[in-house]
Amino acid sequence: MNKQLIINSVEKCLNWIETQMLTFNRGSAGVYERIRIDINQRVCWTRPDCTIEVARAMKLHKLLNNTDHYEDIYENFKNWVLSVQDNDELSAWYGSFPFYMYDGHYVDKGSGVARYQNDNGKILICLLDLYEMTGEEELLQRACKLADYWVNIQLPEGYFYRKDNFITQALYKGPCFVLWLAAGIMQCYYHTKNKKYLDSARKALAYLLDLQLENGRFKTTYEIHKSEDWRPASSESAIALFCLSRIQKYDPSERVKRAIERVADFVISLQHESGGIVNCNENCKGASLQEDEELCDLVYTQGFALMGLTESYRQLGKQEYLDAAKKLGKFLISIQCQGESELWDGGWRGSYNVVKGCWAGRSDQNNPIDEGGMYSVYTGWCAATIIFGLLCLEDFIE
Repeated sequence: MNKQLIINSVEKCLNWIETQMLTFNRGSAGVYERIRIDINQRVCWTRPDCTIEVARAMKLHKLLNNTDHYEDIYENFKNWVLSVQDNDELSAWYGSFPFYMYDGHYVDKGSGVARYQNDNGKILICLLDLYEMTGEEELLQRACKLADYWVNIQLPEGYFYRKDNFITQALYKGPCFVLWLAAGIMQCYYHTKNKKYLDSARKALAYLLDLQLENGRFKTTYEIHKSEDWRPASSESAIALFCLSRIQKYDPSERVKRAIERVADFVISLQHESGGIVNCNENCKGASLQEDEELCDLVYTQGFALMGLTESYRQLGKQEYLDAAKKLGKFLISIQCQGESELWDGGWRGSYNVVKGCWAGRSDQNNPIDEGGMYSVYTGWCAATIIFGLLCLEDFIE
């Protein structure tokens, strides 16, 4: 692997987003969530989390590879995301972000208004990462406003929830619904030195570390809530690898270091010889309904695993983490969609069979909108996290 391979892959992906997935006037209302190949649909949801994930990748690509090509799209994305934050000081949800809007403008009064802990946590981290890249004070201010919303409804047990007519989603004990917020709130502490953020992040961390099993794996939301049935066991451990590594960056401790080492060992144990991280092995049967050992999930696992392996290497310096990241990065570049359709070439489908060497699998286990699988091509979640992980890996490639 070399830097040019990474740059080429990132450019292919961003070209797909630019030509096929922008809302009106070069993304002035965000980015569309995904394509559903089997039903011939570009989903018209525009999501703040997807949009800011793509924006972060665009900005990092600019900084690393000296290109201004996507700068106007980046500005449009950033401005749209900031505009859809709840900015009404009298609102009970002041500072938070809705799940999605239709075509960037109209909030679905059903599920669209929901506040998801994981989505908001990813937005929080992206805003702070962009603040670190640009020094733009408004990004820090908006991040703190978002963090304050969640800190204010954190429960004594460490997770984040308020009973409010189903607007705050109710799977709050699942690790992926605590990890992102814990890492983002710790990053807020680093930049503000406000102790309320440190206390909140450490409270969440104490809850999370109790979810780690002997083999290093984290309990799944399926095991805790009997929901997120379609999310493989690989996912929440890959997320934990990244989020714990970020926490270690801002508030290092021996306990977190050990947790990182244990979950890294588990994630690497799932790595197939091809480089992909498979959904599960014999040690995590029953932790999800998505447990085909030949399938490699790209929506909920691969990008987060690549981010986690590079970040854990950055914090702990273990060569095996970098080696695994390079192997995973090479695999992801090799399966990037090419020659399938101009509608999604440059992206990645949601599920791949590493034994048969082809797109395969669905994400429809008690999930009627099939949020993943071989027929979904996502902008955020999948493409944005993969290219952000590749760009992070670029730092360590000669």
